[in-house]
Amino acid sequence: MTAIPPLAAESEDGTVPDGALPGAASPQGAGALTDGALLDLLPAGVAVLDPDHRILRCNPAFTAALALEQGSRATPDLVSTAQRAAAARHRRIAVSSRDLPTGGSMLCAVDTTDAMDETARALDRKRTALATLRIGVGAFAADGTLMFGNPRLAELFGLPATALGPGVTFGDLLDAMAHAPGFATLDGTAFLAAQAAVDRTEASSVRVTGTTGTVIEVASDPLPGGGWTVTVADVSPLAGAEEEARGRAAALDAILAAIPHGICVFGADQRMAMSNPAYAQVMAGAPIAVGEHLSDVILRRAETGEYGEGRVEDVMAQQCAFDLSRPQMRQRRRPNGTVIDVRTAPLPDGGHVSVVTDVTPLTQAKAEVSRHASAMEVMLGSIRHGILFWDANRRLIAANDIAAALLGHPPGLLAPGRSQDDILDHMIARKEWGDGEAARAMIDSLRNRDRSTPYRRHLTTRAGRVLDARSDPAPGGGWISTFTDVTDTVKVQEELRRAKDAAEAANQAKSRFLATMSHELRTPLNAVIGFSDALLREGHQPASERVAEFAQQINDAGRQLLGLINIILDVARIESGRFDLTIDRVDVGTLIRDAIRQTDAAAQAAEISLAYELPDELPVLRADERRLQQVLAHLLSNAIKFTDAGGTVTVGAAMESDGTLLIYVRDTGIGIPEGDIERVFEPFTQLDSTLSRRFQGAGIGLYVARALVLGHGGRLVLRSVPGAGTTAELRLPARHLV
Repeated sequence: MTAIPPLAAESEDGTVPDGALPGAASPQGAGALTDGALLDLLPAGVAVLDPDHRILRCNPAFTAALALEQGSRATPDLVSTAQRAAAARHRRIAVSSRDLPTGGSMLCAVDTTDAMDETARALDRKRTALATLRIGVGAFAADGTLMFGNPRLAELFGLPATALGPGVTFGDLLDAMAHAPGFATLDGTAFLAAQAAVDRTEASSVRVTGTTGTVIEVASDPLPGGGWTVTVADVSPLAGAEEEARGRAAALDAILAAIPHGICVFGADQRMAMSNPAYAQVMAGAPIAVGEHLSDVILRRAETGEYGEGRVEDVMAQQCAFDLSRPQMRQRRRPNGTVIDVRTAPLPDGGHVSVVTDVTPLTQAKAEVSRHASAMEVMLGSIRHGILFWDANRRLIAANDIAAALLGHPPGLLAPGRSQDDILDHMIARKEWGDGEAARAMIDSLRNRDRSTPYRRHLTTRAGRVLDARSDPAPGGGWISTFTDVTDTVKVQEELRRAKDAAEAANQAKSRFLATMSHELRTPLNAVIGFSDALLREGHQPASERVAEFAQQINDAGRQLLGLINIILDVARIESGRFDLTIDRVDVGTLIRDAIRQTDAAAQAAEISLAYELPDELPVLRADERRLQQVLAHLLSNAIKFTDAGGTVTVGAAMESDGTLLIYVRDTGIGIPEGDIERVFEPFTQLDSTLSRRFQGAGIGLYVARALVLGHGGRLVLRSVPGAGTTAELRLPARHLV
């Protein structure tokens, strides 16, 4: 289809000027060009004109737009009139004309009312949007004339909104800004001069700070076909943030430069991005360059022995096996002898940072501390005192093995880090101090004790150890507990105490002995002296009967003195260990009967009955018969002495189930309190030791009797109930029986 040339001209209101319409075409040409049905379907108005501008054919849309009917002449005046009539109806009709190759022309009438209204509304929306922007926007023609500017442009330039009036040029705006307060500084003057000289055919951007501290960024971009746009934004927060970031970056650079740890950063591509000066110092002899790949660094260092001895391939495999997506930490000794601590941590961008620290002094200090600790451990292990070191939080810092042994604690209880409460609770569970309220009170006192002041106490463990426990404050709020096994010392002290008591008892015994013996010896001596004086007073011819009587009294007193002296000698032999016994064959029944016969006179004088209880058969003894008679004599003498008139003393013997021979002396006397039974076996002891005592005697009879029985390997005990009598039981072992 042949192209239709445009109309020569068209007025602003859509009318065709005079002479613009072409000549009319022939009817034949018009009829051959289109079909009527096709024209009717077109939404735009179309009319075919002959060379005389007469409408040969038009579609309904053309008639509706211009109200021109078929057959009428479509002159320019008539078209303009039709457009004005449409405008009166608030419609805008655009008319265009095209010449036809066969002569004549074609008119097109298009109703543009809706399209232009929508365009106007879109333009209004854009103007509104530009007016509400937080940035200033201005469009300038090639000659610098302002075509558009939003209010924010004037505000950011420090100008009133009226400064953006019609016909204003960019130079006018610069002149106005030169007098505005915001650009009165030296920086503002330089900024205005620079803006006047900017090449607007190229993009540019500059920042300026006003007198109020506001920072604005002015950008210029060229427009197609000439002219340019200017955008102005308040970047004060951004500038502040950038300044803060620059300050932080500078501070970070200063920190990295001053920090004693070497820092090296690798990107996600495993290439070195940066390092601080300390890294080169710590890793002296192992250089690294920005951009170098990690694998190349590891290879070079493996070849120089940086990671120790071994095949380079093996070392490479070992070093490359570390998972850099997780934090890593390790130490190694460099070839130059320094020890470094290497730590790596992943970065958010996929890279990682490596921090190396020269810990050679720390390693040496740790080794020294370890040596001191070992020496201290040896020393503490050699000390015979248990030592516990506690911190201010009542947790155990250190303990030696002897402490656990002395306290009877199981292995692991006195481990460093255990709290005092844990250990005390364990001691409660094991009943170290027994059970009940007393034990809990002891534990509570230990829990709440003020450890800032020293204290000392003795404690007895469950195993029977006596420990001297001390608590002394330590610097920092802790304390040191010291335990010393004083079991032997306490025993020695107890023995010394007993020895002292024995010495005092011996001294008292000596005093009693002197007092008793002076009293006991005085009686027979007085008799000897008295009767001998009586004989001397009677001259050379005393009466024979008086001589016989006095001689008998003197003889009895002498024998009494001899008995006392013999007893004293027996005591001396016993205490000196020179007490000898003979071995005789002794008939037990005869021994008991002889003892009763010898004391019968004393019993009759005291009005006491003597009896004996003997089985039909008794074994023969291997013993010192004289000493056994002496034992029975002492026992019977005591029984008679401490039994009131009318009482009974019984002597008996029996065989016990284990083959032991029992000989007993039982009386119905005054008895002995249980607490005093052992005291009566002490030498020169009587429960009543006054000189005016009721019962006379040296107080050594029972002592000698027990010593003689012990010399035979036997035992002598007393069983007594006060007011009900006493029984002396003499037991001789079966080995003395024939």
